[in-house]
Amino acid sequence: MKRIIITGGAGLVGSECCKLFAMQDWKVISIDNFARKKLLGADTSENAKILEKDFGVETINMDFSDEKMIPYVKKADAIIHNAAQVSHPKSVEIPLKDFTINTAKTLILFEYVRRYNKNIPFVFSSTNKTYGEAPNYYAYKTVGKRFEPVDTQIWNGFDEKTRTDSIMHTPFGVSKLSADMYAQEYARLYGLKTGIFRMGCITGGMSKASEYQNWIPFFIKKALTGELLKVYGYKGYQVRDIIHAKDLATLYYQFINSSDIDKIAGEVYNVGGGRRNSISVLETIDLIEEITDKRINYELAPERDADHKWWITDTGKIRDAFPSWGITIGLKEIFKDIHQSLEGK
Repeated sequence: MKRIIITGGAGLVGSECCKLFAMQDWKVISIDNFARKKLLGADTSENAKILEKDFGVETINMDFSDEKMIPYVKKADAIIHNAAQVSHPKSVEIPLKDFTINTAKTLILFEYVRRYNKNIPFVFSSTNKTYGEAPNYYAYKTVGKRFEPVDTQIWNGFDEKTRTDSIMHTPFGVSKLSADMYAQEYARLYGLKTGIFRMGCITGGMSKASEYQNWIPFFIKKALTGELLKVYGYKGYQVRDIIHAKDLATLYYQFINSSDIDKIAGEVYNVGGGRRNSISVLETIDLIEEITDKRINYELAPERDADHKWWITDTGKIRDAFPSWGITIGLKEIFKDIHQSLEGK
């Protein structure tokens, strides 16, 4: 039986990866120290219990940079590295901790793989925050309840050539970009089989939302409780594209099982819901009110540092590399999944 290590296995993406690989008869080892509860006030331990009970996932409460990881790395047939400090507004408050988790400890994990098992596929979960505020240097116009670009060349989104220099990122964007570059370098210099996936708004029913990260479940929570919601910046016209974590897990599975792994090692891919799964904050509020049959009480607040006015992912490169992969879960289905999950608690 093949063995896979999934760091941050109790988190949103990690949980869906654990379930998928377990259903494909892999031995799944989830490494998670549940730091999200302390950092963001969102407890993922319930996910770990579900994964163990229903899918036979072995959860180990451990920091992924601990030397105790080495025996697991030696025996692994693949690794998916999801564990991170995941909030860019929180990173402004804790820049040193953010760097330690996202860059320094990730580099240690790369070293474990380089020294002890360098030929296995290694998925690195990066972020579109590596592009910082570059999208904000374009002009946008208001169309209905959303922004749309004036420059039609970016109508289908931003690709991997989007600039990363001379712009604000927040510490989160910097720390993830640094680790992203290490993932590329370890492929080119040392021959690791890394795949770098720069993703934006990943969500789903397994998410444990907070105001700092994973905004759609947080908005739905506010609808269900009737509490006041703060909408940060741009009067709610800002746009994001949404991808369900199940679709992302499927992409990771295809990368790990690719017959072209040697050719695509070290490649960077933007991955998201694309234009079809794009939505503004104001449109989000409308859709949540439709699904929940509840009104959201919200107020406008100042924008956050380096927050995107408009982000849609150009998925051209990822579709060329993995032609059988695509978005299978649409916006309304994603929102219903989250709503059903939250209502059941």
